Amino acid sequence: MALLIISMLFLLVLGVRIAYAIGISSILYIVFFTDISLMAVAQQISNGSDSIVMLALPFFLLAGELMNAGGITHRLVRFAMSLIGNIKGGLSFVVIVTNMIMATVSGAAIASGAAVGSVMIKSMNEKGYPKGFAGAVNAAAATIGPIIPPSIGFIIYASVSNASIGKLFVAGTIPGLILGLGLMFICYIVSLRKNFPVGEKQNWKEVKSSFKDAAWSLLMPVIIIGGILSGMVTATEAGVIAVAYGLLIGIFVHKDIKLRDLPKIFSQTAKQTSRIMIIIACASAFGWIISRDVEPQAFVNGIQAITHHKGVFMIIIISIIIALGTVMEGGSIMIILTPLLLPILNTFGIDIVHFGVVFQLAIMLGLITPPVGILLYVISGAGDVSIKEILRNIWPFYIIIFVVMVICAYVPAISLWLIDVFGSNIS
Repeated sequence: MALLIISMLFLLVLGVRIAYAIGISSILYIVFFTDISLMAVAQQISNGSDSIVMLALPFFLLAGELMNAGGITHRLVRFAMSLIGNIKGGLSFVVIVTNMIMATVSGAAIASGAAVGSVMIKSMNEKGYPKGFAGAVNAAAATIGPIIPPSIGFIIYASVSNASIGKLFVAGTIPGLILGLGLMFICYIVSLRKNFPVGEKQNWKEVKSSFKDAAWSLLMPVIIIGGILSGMVTATEAGVIAVAYGLLIGIFVHKDIKLRDLPKIFSQTAKQTSRIMIIIACASAFGWIISRDVEPQAFVNGIQAITHHKGVFMIIIISIIIALGTVMEGGSIMIILTPLLLPILNTFGIDIVHFGVVFQLAIMLGLITPPVGILLYVISGAGDVSIKEILRNIWPFYIIIFVVMVICAYVPAISLWLIDVFGSNIS
């Protein structure tokens, strides 16, 4: 088993893409260390992508593409700036608020980070903010994307754990809001210490005008989350509605999307879906090999030999996830670890929905942690700022994300309270 993991890491070091590294290492292990037919790998790759839960994935990806193409980012930035851009360090608050709203559309950290970062890093630098800080706050704020619903990460986790997508979406709402407030707190402290500029005085005419311009965009989260909470639609159906709404608003209301733009938007969505699905499919085979060679009860006994305390177990697993997140893509980590962890979660009495939120928060730390730290590279490219500058400024945000994750891990009610309130309606 160690050889399987070592071969995958070796391929990653050589620069092989994550999906191929996982797939190739799985094939090599099957050929040289088992008597299983290679057809079994093909079957597991097929099974990994053949899930009714995964139907929601392309719909939310397409909805995000439609809303980005429809000018949502500029409208949301303008509205947020009219509300809070006039306080000290106001543009950093604008970045966080915009990402929180964008999170309810894209469901992905990289999409939100690229869209908002490409607009805000340049604006912040022009207003006197250091580029390193601008890059850091944009990278940190983008981690909210997969926490606040809808979330691509939660869809992947649900496909492996059989947890309810709707409940995962709802469970991420309060932790996502707390994370946003925590990041704002850091921005406030840093802004005072470094005497960042105060924005232009609030103009209520601009607030009214920007709200009117952004109103249709702001209505999408209400439709998605409201529909799921009320029980009127499932998460997948909410994705379909989001796509229809995005098409309607982009083409007929904002008129930023032309019919000739649709092939490019659909093509981009297909590419994104394909990239994610091939990782999921190969990681499914990889996870199957691990679960086949590692007896679940033996794994449970191994963990219990280390600790019988639920709190200590959470720290151990969180540490493993963060460590893996520095070299692997989040979806792969979920697919590989979740089948092994489910029996242990049951043993310790940990709710799988609650753990899904903690899992996602831990993966977000991996997104901003070198050497891989995919989000660091996205922000670096979007805002033309060096990764070294971002890393110098991101550590306070890293700490607050870690603190929020730990609080959510040890206070399950933070993620489960809304489910208790709306539980009978959520599917």
